[in-house]
Amino acid sequence: MFKFLMIISMSKHIKRAAKNREDLLEAAVEMFKTHGMMVPLQVIIDHANVGRATFYRNFADRKMLVYALLEQSLVKLKQRTQLYQTYPDGLIRLIQSHVNHLNHLSALMEYWRVLDYSDTSLQALIQQHQRIIQPLIDQAILHKVCRPDFNFEDYRSIVTMLSSSFRGHTEQEQIRMASRVIDLLLNGICLNQEESHG
Repeated sequence: MFKFLMIISMSKHIKRAAKNREDLLEAAVEMFKTHGMMVPLQVIIDHANVGRATFYRNFADRKMLVYALLEQSLVKLKQRTQLYQTYPDGLIRLIQSHVNHLNHLSALMEYWRVLDYSDTSLQALIQQHQRIIQPLIDQAILHKVCRPDFNFEDYRSIVTMLSSSFRGHTEQEQIRMASRVIDLLLNGICLNQEESHG
């Protein structure tokens, strides 16, 4: 009976620890968005409603917190890309779907920006990001949905442009601006040949 109670107690502790970690990650996303990447860690800790020791049990420092956020964002991105793998235009569908995931998209781009690009851990995450996106790029090229020289860096440039939609003050403005960016990217800014020369 004692072992059974210990197992139940450990199970509750593990669940609480996982919830604390998730609360810290959610608080970090919100506080980074509101106050920028250099927000004091104590603000994140307070917003998560956990103690300082709980933070440091989960993350050694701000850098480790940001890496955890990057990993979380990549897991979510991978789940979304799996929805589009069967479509020849899966890449385009993914890009269009980014409008509905602006918070994570913007956070992802901001996290990449603040870390040391030469850090081997960051390089591993960038390679993981490319492995997630590359099959959709290859499929789009194969089916002539996009230009044959389109590559992962082009995709990252598009994501950077979309994350600029956070200039909008409301969620509706941000969605409108991101939708416009996608429209300009996919349909261009030039009139078609007949209209512009005709």
